[in-house]
Amino acid sequence: MESIQIINSTNIEPIVFKNKEISLTPILTPDDGAKWRTSLKIHLSKNQQTNSVNLSSECVFFVMKGKGVIFDETENQKENISEDKMVFITPNTMFCFITFGDELTLLGGPCPFDKNIMNIGE
Repeated sequence: MESIQIINSTNIEPIVFKNKEISLTPILTPDDGAKWRTSLKIHLSKNQQTNSVNLSSECVFFVMKGKGVIFDETENQKENISEDKMVFITPNTMFCFITFGDELTLLGGPCPFDKNIMNIGE
């Protein structure tokens, strides 16, 4: 593996989930040689909700565009999130993302990688 890699996310096909207007683009995962970092782009159209996931790793998402809600099901709390905000999720927290009148695009993921994140849109 090269010491520095430039990854062009425009060449990566998003995973589009049936019956939902949610997509997940795996930009950097262990399949790319990453051991400790993950980079996923998650996009929700208006009026969508991801599946709830519970990850064994810390997870960070940067809100690239739009606004929505992160629902912490473990603590039964909802927090508004919007463009240029960062979301930090501790391990073993059950959560999902929700949109209403706006779309939402997030960039981030669990570190180290937790394969359960791939179920967020199913």
